[in-house]
Amino acid sequence: MSEQDDTEYSVGFMKPPRHTQFKPGQSGNPHGRPKKTDTVADVLRKELNSRITVVKDGKRRRLPMLRAIIKQNLNLAAKGDSKAFGNLLKALKAHRPDGGDNLNVLAQEFRAIHAQHEASDQERHKVFGADEAKSETKKQRGIDHVKKDK
Repeated sequence: MSEQDDTEYSVGFMKPPRHTQFKPGQSGNPHGRPKKTDTVADVLRKELNSRITVVKDGKRRRLPMLRAIIKQNLNLAAKGDSKAFGNLLKALKAHRPDGGDNLNVLAQEFRAIHAQHEASDQERHKVFGADEAKSETKKQRGIDHVKKDK
């Protein structure tokens, strides 16, 4: 750039001074975004998933550390170690499956609510007429009919 170009260049909105603009090939963030720091849970998860070498029956096997810890606690509990057995029971309680979905419970609740609505609708039909009961039900539900002019 020549000095003549700088004199014609006007600084303003969306036009920063030339000396503050990035040079060609220069990044606005040269070091990039900082790396995420690991939390205690992240470090623990990594370590429990890391593989260790275990010798069983003269054979070397590589297992995840979590599996090796569980196997060790199972073996100790089988030998009569009550502390290891208590640890296993706590782990089983904490990670007990939900028992599947609760679809049957939800279906029963839905049927009970539906039966209540049906009973109230039948009662309305007895008190009012069929047409009045429909309009009364729509009013309760907040449905308004608007007639459109043609």
